[in-house]
Amino acid sequence: VICIYLKGKPRAGVGPQDIALAIIKSVFADGFVKNKVMEFVGPGVAELSVEYRNGIDVMTTETTCWSSIWETDNKVKDYLTAHGRSEEYKEMKPAEGAYYDGALVVDLSSIPSMIAMPFHPSNVYTVRELIDNAAEIFKEIEAKGIEQYGDKVREYKLTEKVRDGKVYVDQGVIAGCSGGTFENICRASEILGGKSIGTGSFSLSVYPASQPVSIA
Repeated sequence: VICIYLKGKPRAGVGPQDIALAIIKSVFADGFVKNKVMEFVGPGVAELSVEYRNGIDVMTTETTCWSSIWETDNKVKDYLTAHGRSEEYKEMKPAEGAYYDGALVVDLSSIPSMIAMPFHPSNVYTVRELIDNAAEIFKEIEAKGIEQYGDKVREYKLTEKVRDGKVYVDQGVIAGCSGGTFENICRASEILGGKSIGTGSFSLSVYPASQPVSIA
């Protein structure tokens, strides 16, 4: 069991995917949590809503861990009560003197907006790194793609997305068990603020994570 000790509070605009990607980048290459259980504890847990925690948790599969578990608190109790499942709440936290096979300390306040690039979620950069070095990063990814997949990706040209030194984006998708949460979709709606995304050059699709989220 590996202790994932959370401290601090996420910066404004930093979502659960950013935190998850930072963790994946830290542990994937050396197999630190491979075939182990990740246990999320620490004062930083209380700074996260239950949906935010869920958004991180469902991405832990990309670390190659077996499973993951979180300590619980009143936020979890209130969440289950709001969903008509109050009887399922159970307090879970490390016992006094608990010890682990390893630990990773994550300062939530230090993590910026992140982005994962092909061909695995562990290939992570900060958004600022990508903006500042897009041409070089895309060129490296193209080379890795050809090395890994050969002729199947010879027409794969990420470098064409760099125009006049800027990254050209033509599609946005908010989806999945991590991205399609109720809070994520509401936040995207707030950012759009009723404005149009335009037509033709950019498309935006939203796929809620579940039927209840879609209905809500």
